[in-house]
Amino acid sequence: MSTGSKFVMEGVKNLVIRSQNLPVTRIVEQLAEHRSSKETEDYRYFDPKMLKSTDSSIPKSKTPFQEIIVFIVGGGNYIEYQNLQDYSKRAQPQKKILYGTSDMISADEFLHQLSRLGERFP
Repeated sequence: MSTGSKFVMEGVKNLVIRSQNLPVTRIVEQLAEHRSSKETEDYRYFDPKMLKSTDSSIPKSKTPFQEIIVFIVGGGNYIEYQNLQDYSKRAQPQKKILYGTSDMISADEFLHQLSRLGERFP
């Protein structure tokens, strides 16, 4: 293979999205499977099915979650949504994930907003 072809192939490899979990997907996976990590230690757990506890330890269900609601306050994006959907399909057992956000914009809308900002602040 020529040097030019190798260069082009490396560029194509960088464009192809690898099957890596984005941060929101990693956090959802860890919370759904009840795995502790530095990323999830500040998240709160509320399960109306569990008995109320008066001490500092919060009782948690040991069963992994099958239905998950993810809501992003602020800008969400289609890549996060797709990454969560890919995770839900490969998880065993499969999970149902509902993704919502207070603001979801397309790539074109994002670029339009950037160009408007550039006009205001040259």
